[in-house]
Amino acid sequence: MQPDSHAGDLIFLGIVFLIAGIIYIIPSFVAFRRDHPNRWIILVINVAFGGTIIGWGIALVWAMRAAHRVGSTSSGGESGLNLFVNDVKRVQVVEPPPLPQSSIAQELERLHGLLTRGAITQVEFDDLKAKLLGNATST
Repeated sequence: MQPDSHAGDLIFLGIVFLIAGIIYIIPSFVAFRRDHPNRWIILVINVAFGGTIIGWGIALVWAMRAAHRVGSTSSGGESGLNLFVNDVKRVQVVEPPPLPQSSIAQELERLHGLLTRGAITQVEFDDLKAKLLGNATST
C-alpha cells in the first residue's frame, strides 16, 4: 500500500508544478501570441525574474500593453518600453501669440481670399473675422 500512496503524491506534485509552470510563463505566452515587438526581452525578464512576482508582474503588464503592428504608420512608441524603435515624443499644445497689428490686415485679406474662392462660407468668414478683430482689440 505504501508505493500507491507515493505515486498519488507524485502525480499531485506533478500537476501542481505543471499549473505553476503555466502560470509562470503566461507573460511570455501573451507577448508571443500578440506578436509584441519586445517578446524576446519579455521572455528573458519572465524567465530570469518571474519568480520574484514583481518581475512576473512587470513582464505581464509589458506584454499586455498596446503592441506596434507591422505595416502601421506609427513608429512603435505606443507599445510601452519599446527598446527597438524611437518612442513617440510628447508635445504640448500652446496658444499662438497674438498677431501684430500689421498681420491682422494680412489675415483679413487671406480670409477674404478664402471667401471669394469658396473655401469658407460667409458665416465662417464672419465668425473668423469677429475672432480676429476681437483678439486685436483685447491686446
